[in-house]
Amino acid sequence: MEVKLIHGEGWDGWANLEIVVDGREVIGVYPLCECPEDAILERDLGFAYDIPDLMRKAYEAGRNGEPFEVIEVDEEEEDEE
Repeated sequence: MEVKLIHGEGWDGWANLEIVVDGREVIGVYPLCECPEDAILERDLGFAYDIPDLMRKAYEAGRNGEPFEVIEVDEEEEDEE
C-alpha cells in the first residue's frame, strides 16, 4: 500500500491536502471558504494529517491478525458512560 500526501496551496495562499492511496485520490481537504474563517487546514482541519498514521495502525493490526472494529456512539451515549 502506498499513501501519498500531496501538499498544495490555493489561490488564496491557504494550504490544501490530497491523500492518494495506491494511485487513487481518496481524500481531498481544502479551505471551506463559505464557512467561518477558521475552517482552514492550518487550524480546524488539521486532523487530515493524522489519517496516514491511522491507516498505518489499521494496516499493522490487520497484518498481525487483530480484528478491525468500528464502534459508533452518539455523543449523548458517550456522556452516560
